[in-house]
Amino acid sequence: KNAFNPAHPDYWGEAPADKPTQRSVEAALVAWSLWQLGDDFLTKLTSSERANINKWLASCTQVPERENNHAWFTAINQAARLSLSKKWKEFSGSEEWMLADLKAMEALAKSAEDGWYSDSPVLSTYDYYNFWTFASHFLYWNRIIGKSYPEWSARFSRRLKLFLEKTPYFFAANGSHVLFGRSLIYRWSVLMPLVEAYAQGMWTQSPGMLRAIVRRNLEFHWNAGAFDKTNGKLRETFSEQGSTAIREPYIDNGHPYWAMQAFSLYSIPPQDAFWTSREEPLPVERGDYRVRLEVPKMMLVGTKTSGQVRLLEARNESRRPRYRDGYHRFAYSSHFPFNYIAREDRVTWDQALAFRNNQTGLCSGRSGIKSGTLTADGTELEWWAQLDDLRFDVVTRISVNGEFEKRTHVVTAPASALNKSIEILEGSSVLGLMNGETYERTVKPKLQILRSPRSKLLIASWNVDGFQQLEATEVFDQSIPPNVNLIYPRMVVNTLRQPLTAERTTLVSLHYASPRPLKTNELMRQAAHLVTV
Repeated sequence: KNAFNPAHPDYWGEAPADKPTQRSVEAALVAWSLWQLGDDFLTKLTSSERANINKWLASCTQVPERENNHAWFTAINQAARLSLSKKWKEFSGSEEWMLADLKAMEALAKSAEDGWYSDSPVLSTYDYYNFWTFASHFLYWNRIIGKSYPEWSARFSRRLKLFLEKTPYFFAANGSHVLFGRSLIYRWSVLMPLVEAYAQGMWTQSPGMLRAIVRRNLEFHWNAGAFDKTNGKLRETFSEQGSTAIREPYIDNGHPYWAMQAFSLYSIPPQDAFWTSREEPLPVERGDYRVRLEVPKMMLVGTKTSGQVRLLEARNESRRPRYRDGYHRFAYSSHFPFNYIAREDRVTWDQALAFRNNQTGLCSGRSGIKSGTLTADGTELEWWAQLDDLRFDVVTRISVNGEFEKRTHVVTAPASALNKSIEILEGSSVLGLMNGETYERTVKPKLQILRSPRSKLLIASWNVDGFQQLEATEVFDQSIPPNVNLIYPRMVVNTLRQPLTAERTTLVSLHYASPRPLKTNELMRQAAHLVTV
């Protein structure tokens, strides 16, 4: 109560009236928590204390934000105060504001086909905010006030059920979900909409499936180093020695605790089937799959023998350049976490194609996208990279066969770029390494295999056509710190290089990455077939 008392030294302070603020985000959880605590708690407060809380919450709904997920935060704020006002005179909310927020969120759905929402009205920006805001905060709203607005509740519920049908395919046998996008230190908050949907009767799978996802995901993050034992708190980085770039500008000491919303699972009664059912195998443990997400133009690829899940993206876009590492790669993996540096003048090229000026060191990956489609076996996208005043247009096709990816790039360059020492770089998945670890390297004509003796993970790359060199890269640029990976303190990737010598260049490569790789003879046999296809 002191946090909302203007006369107390610990007062949080009202949100400004002229600009958006992070307080509006946090206020949603204050409102949700206050509503959950209910009358037993509110009766312990004085009338002035209840009025202070309402005034502070109201200050966080002065500036509308309706072009991204933030509209859900003020919708929750208004919904809780509207609900509480039925009994407590100190509370009041705006139905008009709340309904405007709902209309804005519905507009971001764009299509009801998959239940996904873009985090922008103009860009195709899809990420885990579909789990920990678009889905979770609808469920908060629905529990608070949904019965009073049955038509709104039904529309959002239909989309949520479509979304939930495919969520189990994101989870790998090791418990991880495929890491991509931003705010990844929210970690197991991905579980929040799953357990709350279950509590509201909207979970589309079995209780045993949900229980397996929840337990394994929590274990994965804990084992990855989520908890800082020295300081007694959740880390602001994904692991102890992983990339610090994951600490986005809005992340500070308390933000990793967004993950704690998932512990609403403890509100499920102890005799419920969630607690008593036997855990069931995850989809990736039942068989191989290619699951298409038509609206965000993504494809989930699961491999039963290894337990790996990959996410191919044909059209995803980041809202800001610093976030691009989480959105602009060809594919993301449950077992091979990507590199993240948040630099605008440099890039890491794992699972990406990049252009570098060797005279200046300036490096650029994908700057924009013209189009992207899902094919029967992968993706095809038209995109461009901007390097100073030079624009490179690229058509990329990726074909997936098991844990192999065959990539074909057709690069169109301006004539003025041919005398500027530009090289094209393409990278494999990342092989994560611990400090002091030595990886095994096998080199054959147009082939390089890298393997970690510790983890047994393996990556392999073939120069099918068009590249001049194939090498191992542990440092992308001397100006980039070595700990660029989300989880591991060190890493190595297979890098294919080609100097830019023509206005039109065709490049073809084959990549393989697996936590339980094929035997060498079988790997070579399958690769030989795919190279010729």
